Amino acid sequence: MFALRGRQDYFRLNFPKEFIAKEIEEKYTKVLQDKHSFIITPIDFINETIQSVEVLGFTDATVEQQQTGRGTHAISSDRIMQNKFLHTSSGVNYRSEKNPIDLIDKTLNVNFRHTLGFVNYFLLFENFFYQYQRDTKYEQLIPNLFIDIMDNIGNIYSRIEIIHPVISGMDMLALDFTQPLAQSQTFKIEFKYSNLDFQFIENDAEKPNVITYI
Repeated sequence: MFALRGRQDYFRLNFPKEFIAKEIEEKYTKVLQDKHSFIITPIDFINETIQSVEVLGFTDATVEQQQTGRGTHAISSDRIMQNKFLHTSSGVNYRSEKNPIDLIDKTLNVNFRHTLGFVNYFLLFENFFYQYQRDTKYEQLIPNLFIDIMDNIGNIYSRIEIIHPVISGMDMLALDFTQPLAQSQTFKIEFKYSNLDFQFIENDAEKPNVITYI
C-alpha cells in the first residue's frame, strides 16, 4: 500500500551486468576475492553502495511577454491618481511553446557511498574509460536503467525507465586530513539521457511474481 510519508517508500536501482566492461569485471572480481569480500561480483558490489538517486524535475515551463495595458488598475471616482500603477506595460506569463519532454531536466544523479580503499570509486572511474572506448553500436551502449519505487513492505508500485543513459560526469575524489573523525562520504555520477518512461504497476496478490503495467 502507499505510505503517507515519502520516507517510508523505498527505491531500487540496480545497474545491469552489461554496465561493467568485461575487462573491468575480470580485474575487480579478483580484487574482491583477494580481499575476502562477501560480495564477489563487481556489479553487485556497485549496486550495494548506491546511497541515493535524483531524477525528474523540470524548469522554464513558462514564457513571459511584456504587454501594454495589462495590470493597470481602472480609475474610479473615489480613486486618487497616486494609487494608480503608472507603467506602460506589464509581464504576462504563458505556457512554453517547447515540447513538454524538453522541459524535463534529463539528468540522473546517482550517489554512492565510499568504501574502504575507495574500491568502488576506482572501479567506476576505470569503467568510464572502457565504456567510451567501446564501439558506438547500439548493443554496446549502456542499456536502459530502471528505478523501482516500492511501498513500506517492499511491493513495487511504480517504475521509472531511463532511456539511452550516457555518463556525463563524476565527482572528484576528495582526500582530507582536516577531518578528525572518519565520516561516511559519498560521491556522485551524473548521467544524461534521451527520454524516459513512467509506469504504475499493479501487483496481483494471488500471483506476487506477476507484474501488470498500467
